[in-house]
Amino acid sequence: MRALPVIVLAAAIGLSIPPRVSAHHGGAAFDSGKTVVLKGTVVEWVYSNPHCLLKLDVKGQDGQVVQWIAEGQAPNVIFPAGYRKDSFKAGDQGAITVEPVKNNQPMGRILESVLANGKILGRASSAGSDEAIKEQQR
Repeated sequence: MRALPVIVLAAAIGLSIPPRVSAHHGGAAFDSGKTVVLKGTVVEWVYSNPHCLLKLDVKGQDGQVVQWIAEGQAPNVIFPAGYRKDSFKAGDQGAITVEPVKNNQPMGRILESVLANGKILGRASSAGSDEAIKEQQR
């Protein structure tokens, strides 16, 4: 019976926290609906929480190399879409489709990836996306 007041107090505190406090950041920085296809050389693949990051050197039309940073969700979220710790290796050639950020910086959210071996991976932002489900069925 001594534990009951502690349980009630913990439940009351948990229920009093507004949902916005526990929510993750949104996607307002991304230019929703706009896509950019990037072909380049993998610099680094960071497969860790809270977001996986792909650094890709992309040669522009002017011949200048620009390093893009493409974001995916945490490994446990993108795993069903086929993303693994060894999906990208430094020096690999690949192509990714991203939803770019609104401020025109070379950053975006991964919508699709074509690996060096030609394998296509789906959206790296939601385990429940149509692309992830299709990838699981392949």
